[in-house]
Amino acid sequence: MHSGRSCGVVLGALFALFSWADARATTLDTVVRKAHEAGQFDGVVLVGRDDAVTYRRAVGLADRIAQVPHTPGESWRWLSISEQVAAVLVLQDVERGRLALDAPISRYLPGFGGPAVGRVTLRQLLQHASGLANPDDAGVDERGVPTAYRANGLATTAKAMLEPCAAAPKSAPDLRYEANTCDTLVLAAVLEHVNGTRYAQLVSSRIAKPLGLASLTMLPPNGSPTRSGVLGHDGEGAREAPYDVGRYGAAGALQGTLDDLWRFDRALMGFLLLSKPVAATMGSGNPRLGNAALGGWSYMAKPKQCTEPVSVFERRSEIGGVRAVNLLVPARQLALVAFSNTANTDWGQLSQGSGLLHDLLDAALCAADAPVAPPPKDTGGRGKRRATTPPIPNGR
Repeated sequence: MHSGRSCGVVLGALFALFSWADARATTLDTVVRKAHEAGQFDGVVLVGRDDAVTYRRAVGLADRIAQVPHTPGESWRWLSISEQVAAVLVLQDVERGRLALDAPISRYLPGFGGPAVGRVTLRQLLQHASGLANPDDAGVDERGVPTAYRANGLATTAKAMLEPCAAAPKSAPDLRYEANTCDTLVLAAVLEHVNGTRYAQLVSSRIAKPLGLASLTMLPPNGSPTRSGVLGHDGEGAREAPYDVGRYGAAGALQGTLDDLWRFDRALMGFLLLSKPVAATMGSGNPRLGNAALGGWSYMAKPKQCTEPVSVFERRSEIGGVRAVNLLVPARQLALVAFSNTANTDWGQLSQGSGLLHDLLDAALCAADAPVAPPPKDTGGRGKRRATTPPIPNGR
């Protein structure tokens, strides 16, 4: 028979632990609310740890003109976070022996571009250090949309989108980091060549279906303004200029929910998509290239409340009026995903210990370093156990 004192011990411990979880959610709520009230965030924040979503909040309007509020389950354009998916597909083929990271493009796409283009390696493409011609350099239209991604009413093909990438390179490879849609378009062409399958089908068969990501789809380059997913807004609250997001291809045309992005993150950190050694290669940053890893950035950060620095893998993006960040802390099995549809959002620099991204991660991660109140002492001398931390309740 359990004594009333023993029940009190258990209830006291649970109360302390649930209070700790509630306090962390409250801190996150405060960060999100302050950013929203300052006009710097409208969107959704999701935190997942281990196998559960521990925090999920939506604030502001998905469409300011129609006054439609944000909801946690809405679909977003994944923008350049799409490149993390491309990196996983490439590394899966590296594991299978179909590709080699330091092999040149010419091995897989013979005749593509001139000799200088052919010398670029897959690793350099993944680290945005290829030096290839950049579609963004072609100028912008009257609304600030790069001409390569305009909604001009004309559908196009992956082959046509790839043609500018075969032009004379801007520079020799491996000199510096420069975000470039061509890098990922070329990677997609390599994947299609070695697998004999269209890129969208590879995303579906290797990522979406195995992980049950029902929302993950790829937008086509149909020449029309992209109206699927959450609409972006400029700094004045007007709807974003008309992009044809499908023209970003593998570099930015994926869309889905934040929950599905978290499921992708969880599978990546749990070595369900890549083996542990290959996942370590993906997350290895190159300091000479601004800590560019394969499909993102990897670096050490020290949020203010954490007792120790943590290694993070980050990918952020902005296209039109949408701002997005996907941040993983593999050692803690934590993922922080945040999407905003106002161009006023500034994530700041986590490595410098300031800004919205820092404050979100600080609240989501570093509460784990705070001491948990011990349960009352059991003077009866029976059933003594050291207090442990159970999983954080789901649904926050």
